[in-house]
Amino acid sequence: MWIDLLISAPVTLFLLWLYWYSAPPGRTSGVRIVDSCLLALAPAAVVAIIVIGHARIDDAGEWTGMGLNVMLVAAAYLALIALLGLGWLQRMCVGRGPDSED
Repeated sequence: MWIDLLISAPVTLFLLWLYWYSAPPGRTSGVRIVDSCLLALAPAAVVAIIVIGHARIDDAGEWTGMGLNVMLVAAAYLALIALLGLGWLQRMCVGRGPDSED
């Protein structure tokens, strides 16, 4: 489990930094609240998927070897990308409101 968390840490930190760095300068308070929630929720989801996955699947004994590790790290990456993707989508939709010139 610890190895899986260490494997996922660099990609998680990079994507969180990229999400933070790509924030537009003129954000409203609502967008900042959503950004803050996603920045807290995304790494928590990665850790929860790996920890809960190991706790549930290790006891079952169905997955042996590296199959469990690969499956959990991939699921954690997909959850991270999905959560941050929702944040980027929300930023794009807020940026293109009804008074937008595009």
